[in-house]
Amino acid sequence: RNFLMAAVVSSATSMTTSPLRANSIHWFRKGLRLHDNPGLVEALRYAKEGKPGSAPGKLYPVYILDGDSFQLRHCTALRANFVVECLADLDASLRSLGSRLYVARGDPVAVLPE
Repeated sequence: RNFLMAAVVSSATSMTTSPLRANSIHWFRKGLRLHDNPGLVEALRYAKEGKPGSAPGKLYPVYILDGDSFQLRHCTALRANFVVECLADLDASLRSLGSRLYVARGDPVAVLPE
């Protein structure tokens, strides 16, 4: 957990003049948590270490409301409210580490390249 916090802070505050950066996206889908999240740890590692010839980059935590992410059309109001509260908690946790959660709406195929 301490590694994760340090990596988020380091990724959020890294500055470089190099044009080639190892930016990384972590797409939150079902695991809306910071702890016990191997995909997030790997995205942080990539952003921090980069690849040969690149400078450290930034991590962009993303959640996309695509209608199927939690079956928006078929879920109850309580379930939808629960997901919204989880997203707010995740954003608050990321902000406490100097980052934030980027929330978008639409088809992930169209949204992620933006």
